[in-house]
Amino acid sequence: IDTGMGLERTAAAVQGKTSVYETDLFAPLIKFVSKLTGKHYGTDEDVDNAMRVVAEHSRGIAFLVADGVLPGNEGRGYVLRRLLRRAALFGRRLGLGKPFLVDIDKVITQQMGHVYPELVNRQDFIYRVIELEEIGFDDTLSTGLELLGDIMEGITSKRKGKISGKQAFKLYDTYGFPIELTAEVAAKRCFSVDLKGFEKEMESQRERA
Repeated sequence: IDTGMGLERTAAAVQGKTSVYETDLFAPLIKFVSKLTGKHYGTDEDVDNAMRVVAEHSRGIAFLVADGVLPGNEGRGYVLRRLLRRAALFGRRLGLGKPFLVDIDKVITQQMGHVYPELVNRQDFIYRVIELEEIGFDDTLSTGLELLGDIMEGITSKRKGKISGKQAFKLYDTYGFPIELTAEVAAKRCFSVDLKGFEKEMESQRERA
């Protein structure tokens, strides 16, 4: 680990795997996500990527909350919130229409609780934090995805597939849809987002406030 390989890469080398996601650190999580979604890992690159995001983010979420981090709008709390929301988004892409992160984190607790006892000692708290955040974001995600879809459908070829800063800001300010998710969903459909325009709208709001 001191060489900079990290635990996952070391495990991949020792276990003769070409990917960290094939090691026993991630394989049980990938298998569980596959079971939840009814999709098979290794048959479609987009599905595989979504499964990896959900598995990896879920593990990070569990350890962050176990360390006392709570979802928020600043610092490490914002990192946790972004992980939760991105995992929820990719779960949607896999067809998961209801909260699922607690189910995955229960597998993480079973898998790693003997090494990291804080996962077991604080499991009720961890599950509650994750559940509340995911449920709270579920309506936001549904509304935001629908509105963003309408925006992209309404963009003409003259605008070269670019979502304006005002449109992105309205999604964020009125509906609570994060700019990071707007950019990620848009990129999936070969759209870009005017991030400078978005920042300009943000600055104007600060001045009004």
